[in-house]
Amino acid sequence: MKYNGVIQRKLAVLSDQLLHLKRELEGVSYEQFRQSWAMQRMAERSLQVMVEVVIDIAERIIALHNAGPSSGAADAIGKLQMLGVIADAEPYLPMVKFRNFIVHRYEEVSPDILFSIATKHLDTFVRFRQEIEQA
Repeated sequence: MKYNGVIQRKLAVLSDQLLHLKRELEGVSYEQFRQSWAMQRMAERSLQVMVEVVIDIAERIIALHNAGPSSGAADAIGKLQMLGVIADAEPYLPMVKFRNFIVHRYEEVSPDILFSIATKHLDTFVRFRQEIEQA
């Protein structure tokens, strides 16, 4: 199915966020990251935006397939799998949990978690983008 311009724009936002986050953290050590409030907030916000984009895309595709509404973000990701848009919802569900954590328990987000996700787990966002583009 050819997806509309809104989804294409959301995918562009996802790509842009990924590019900037990788560029800003390139060569940054954990210790530098841990000591920089600005870097932590930048990573946190970029990750939140990327997860919001994933959720928005899921909701839009569900609407295009007349398969909604979903009961929440995790359900929306599951419906993408049910619709055959993504192979497996499981890799994307931790994204939703992380987003909920940083939105609702923002005072507890540790630099360890942020640094780990921002430096070792961005490939999940790349995989999501690829699956959507191939759908």
